[in-house]
Amino acid sequence: MDAYGLVTELRTCMSIAIFQFIGGEMVLVTAAETESPRRDLPVAARYMYLLPVSLYLIGILLVGLCVDYLNPLLSHLHVPQSSTLNPRLIGITTAATSPYVIAIQAAGIKVLPSFLNAAFVLAAITAANSALYVSSRTLFFLARNSDFTRIRNTIGRTNNGHTPLAAILVSFVPGLLAFLVPIGVFGRLYTGPLLCIYASECFAFIRFQQGMKLFPKTINRNRNEYTKMHYRAHWQPLWAILGLVLCTLLVVTQGWAAIYDLCAASPGVSKGDSITDIIAAYLGPTLFFGVYVTYKLVYKTKIRSYVSFKDKWYPDDVPDESDIRNEGWEGKGGIKGFLSWIR
Repeated sequence: MDAYGLVTELRTCMSIAIFQFIGGEMVLVTAAETESPRRDLPVAARYMYLLPVSLYLIGILLVGLCVDYLNPLLSHLHVPQSSTLNPRLIGITTAATSPYVIAIQAAGIKVLPSFLNAAFVLAAITAANSALYVSSRTLFFLARNSDFTRIRNTIGRTNNGHTPLAAILVSFVPGLLAFLVPIGVFGRLYTGPLLCIYASECFAFIRFQQGMKLFPKTINRNRNEYTKMHYRAHWQPLWAILGLVLCTLLVVTQGWAAIYDLCAASPGVSKGDSITDIIAAYLGPTLFFGVYVTYKLVYKTKIRSYVSFKDKWYPDDVPDESDIRNEGWEGKGGIKGFLSWIR
């Protein structure tokens, strides 16, 4: 494999890996329904990434020791799967192609593969439920702030149990589209826009921190809520800059493999499959920037300058949210000291 092939494969692996890590920020949507968001959400947000990353790395290490990466039962891009599969499942990443299931089958354990299949189904259901929660609450909040009375009175309302049923129903209907494309196209279609969102968040944070440096009297980073309490962010803006650069590169290059297959007429890859992959790779980012540009043109808004930071007021504390999460943690050594640093 030449250098270009190595770079392309690395890029493809990163795209697949990113799709697995998407959604860790969903916990922040619960802020409106959390009793003490400034106390609880920073901890929850950090552990939502630390735990999956740790478990993924350990799981990848163990699976790599047990399953050969050339195992024909594994799912390989552009490689026909085993003919023993149901023809309707060809091209679909099923639980049967999971390296965990393959490793257990190779070990001769009969009951555990079926148990893992059930666990995978349950995990998919919980992921769909989390996505429905986030989308419905986001839609409900947008409807509550809408200028259209009909939208506020329908989607922006809750029932007697304070549940936004209309927003849940509207958010549920587009999810049915997932049953129409069973070959993983939606996975590639989701990754691009979410990378655009992450890049936008990194860019917004970089500008926010730069604004704080220009107007230190507005937000003093040496105040207690920054040094010991709510807004701790280690080694910033390094992570934000790194995230912005990597997300931008991944968005731009995520269709390179399909473009190469199309131009080089790679054997075993049809022209239609290559075109489908290219569309799936760049349709999402195109729609993302199209919506942004359309909004700017219609509402004639401008990018806010750093001068606007002077007119902002950030409260030192919220009276009904006394921060108590550091009690019993400060000054501890060993594992408690490490966890306090993370918190």
